[in-house]
Amino acid sequence: MARGEVLRWCRAQGLFAPGDTVTAALSGGADSTAMLHLLLSLRDALGVEVRAAHFHHHLRGAEADRDQAFCRELCRRWGVPLRCGGADAAAYAREQRVGLETAARTLRYQFFDTLDGKVATAHTADDHLETVLLHLTRGAALRGLGGIPPVRGKIVRPVLCLTRTEIEAYLAENGLEYVTDSTNGTDFCPRNRLRRQVIPALRAENPAAARAALAAAEALRADEALLQAQADEWLSRCRIPGGLDAAALAQAPRPLRLRALRRVLEAVAPGRLTAAHLAAADALLFAGPSASADLPGLRLRRAYAKLLWTAAEDLGFAPFFLAPSASHPLPGGRRIVSEGPFPYDGRPGLCLALPGPLRVRPRRAGDRLRREAGEKTLKALMIDKKVPAAQRGGVPVLECGGQIAAVWGIGADPRFRPEMGQPCCRIDIRE
Repeated sequence: MARGEVLRWCRAQGLFAPGDTVTAALSGGADSTAMLHLLLSLRDALGVEVRAAHFHHHLRGAEADRDQAFCRELCRRWGVPLRCGGADAAAYAREQRVGLETAARTLRYQFFDTLDGKVATAHTADDHLETVLLHLTRGAALRGLGGIPPVRGKIVRPVLCLTRTEIEAYLAENGLEYVTDSTNGTDFCPRNRLRRQVIPALRAENPAAARAALAAAEALRADEALLQAQADEWLSRCRIPGGLDAAALAQAPRPLRLRALRRVLEAVAPGRLTAAHLAAADALLFAGPSASADLPGLRLRRAYAKLLWTAAEDLGFAPFFLAPSASHPLPGGRRIVSEGPFPYDGRPGLCLALPGPLRVRPRRAGDRLRREAGEKTLKALMIDKKVPAAQRGGVPVLECGGQIAAVWGIGADPRFRPEMGQPCCRIDIRE
């Protein structure tokens, strides 16, 4: 039953096309183990090549090591290529001043960005219900109440149509072993508390609560898409060089204004806007001719009938992995682009021979870059290059294997410079 349901879901949602490579995000838990087994059983019907990937968050000591070993052995027995990655989620949480759950998710999805093809995560209908409830308790608008989408970029959710009960039945039916995360049985995070305390009460009212939430979210996402399309039409009429026609945008209904503002502001300060920030931006449309507001990464200001923005002093950004032949947004409306790999031909530009994944991050106190004449602190090098202090937090530091390979606009460590004909990637930043 589960197999047929997943096949129908994948086809109805257009998750795969024949010839796709799909990498199953494998934790070793019940959901991801069942998902990998289902994808393997459906690979001929879907016309896909199946791989797996495991990410080690370095959070649960020997238990996490056990999970990785389980995934390695499972993929060996099933003949599935496995790629493993990892990072210190606790250190990242301290560095970025975010919660541990947020840090782990950010690092995990940065790892997914480095994988080829599509990446399948094992979110179920129960996970979706938990997400909708979390968003509801935090005051989410229509977009948040749309829950977990079946597709977001390269991420696909082939078992979103199954409940956790159905996953457990599939595992038992097929005699599949899996590992259990001991923290799932605690109330250490809001999602666990909802799972253990709230959702059982909802199921008592409606045993099909998870499926009901899935259907409701699908309708809400369709409504959101229609409103966003209308907001984009307003936005296209209100764009002017360097900003927006504030007087024209102020004529739009508020639901469309907020969506238009989110669309344009997320392009210059991606992923950092809250409802309060949007409300402040909306208020500027009706403010005096010289009003201003500071948002993460940029400053908004009214210039008579225009709404303009400039980069704020703090241009810092969260670290991320940059895959070959990929790009990623940076603050200030920029994108960092990786081209290649290709044989080095001597052309000018920042070209790096990389023995592993490339991580991009802002500078940290004490960072040093090796040059031909020896090491020097990034602070000193930026002073030498006359980089304004207000812009130094937005300068990308390129790291490979825990070592600084290059700093944009400053130079590269000679050890990462390619020889003629050696495979390399060209790094560029574009507006």
